Amino acid sequence: MNDIKLSARLQKVLDTASSYSSEKKRIIDVGSDHGHLAAVALTNKGFERALLTDIHEDPARKSRDLMKGIGLDERSEVICTDGLDGASLEDGDVVVMAGLGGNNMVDIIGRAMSVTGEELLKTVTWVLQPQKSIEILRSFLCESGFTIKDESVISERGIYYPIVATSYSGQKSVLSLYEKYYGPILIRKHEMEDETTKEYFIRLDHSYELRARGDREVKTMLEEVVR
Repeated sequence: MNDIKLSARLQKVLDTASSYSSEKKRIIDVGSDHGHLAAVALTNKGFERALLTDIHEDPARKSRDLMKGIGLDERSEVICTDGLDGASLEDGDVVVMAGLGGNNMVDIIGRAMSVTGEELLKTVTWVLQPQKSIEILRSFLCESGFTIKDESVISERGIYYPIVATSYSGQKSVLSLYEKYYGPILIRKHEMEDETTKEYFIRLDHSYELRARGDREVKTMLEEVVR
C-alpha cells in the first residue's frame, strides 16, 4: 500500500492536476525526482497510468524501484530523458512540471509543441510550478496560444510557490506588464481578498522593488501598478 506523504507544495500541484482531468487517463511528471507525485496520483487520485521522466539516471532508477516496490510498474513508465524528449503526448494527458525553472519549462513545452499536432495539443493540460522566471513562462504561454486557466499559491515553510494550470487553445494574447509579473488570475484573487495571494503579493512587491533598481521593465511595471 502506498503511504507516501507529499509536501504541501507537491500535494497542491497534484490536487490541481487532478481537478483539471475528468478522465484521468495519464499523468506525466517531468523531472519526477523519486516518483512520489506519480505514485500518489495512481494510488490516491484515480489516474490510470503515469509517465515519469528525469534527465538524470539515478532519480529515474529510484522512480522505477518505487513503482515496482508498490506494485505500480505495470501502470507506469519511467524514461531517463530531457523533459519530454522521446515521449509522445496522448489525448487527455496532464503534464506536471514542478520545481523546474521557468526558462526550462519554456524550452520543454516548445520542443513538445514542435512534434505534437495542434488538435492533440488542445486536449493536454499543463500544471506548472516554476521555481523562478514565472514572468517569462507566462509571456511564452500567452504568446504561443495557451490559455491560463487557473493560478494559485501555496505556502510551505515560509516560501510561496505559484502554480499555473494552462492548456493550448491556439488563441495568442499579450499580457500587460502587471499581468506578466503578478499573474492575471492571481490579480483577480488578490482583488477578491484571498489571504494567501495577498501575502504572496507583499513578497512580490518587496522583491520587485529591489529588482527594479537594475531592471528597466520591472521599474516600468511598478510605476504602472495601481493597487
